[in-house]
Amino acid sequence: MMFKKFIAFFLVMAIALSPLAAEAKLSYEPYGEDEFPIWTMKLRRAESLFFGSFVITLPLSVLSWNLMEKAGWVSADGMQEFGWQMLIAGGLSLSISAADWIIGEIEG
Repeated sequence: MMFKKFIAFFLVMAIALSPLAAEAKLSYEPYGEDEFPIWTMKLRRAESLFFGSFVITLPLSVLSWNLMEKAGWVSADGMQEFGWQMLIAGGLSLSISAADWIIGEIEG
């Protein structure tokens, strides 16, 4: 029982005193040119484009799915329908990110 109290006390003290060991920076420093590798910046851009375009492609895929369902071209129920809509939206967003990457590589 004493061991549990010691561990609890130690954890509380570690959490409470951790701000004392932290180094506070009072001013903002922009990232340097050589601070990150080029591929991480490209990956960050692709990620931003993917998730940014997902907001647009998801409603478009839902609308397209509903139109195709009314036309009788597709049929699904519940989660399967949702899965297909997410898959279509993800594919469109991935295509947008890939197209941007290819254009960036070609333009150099």
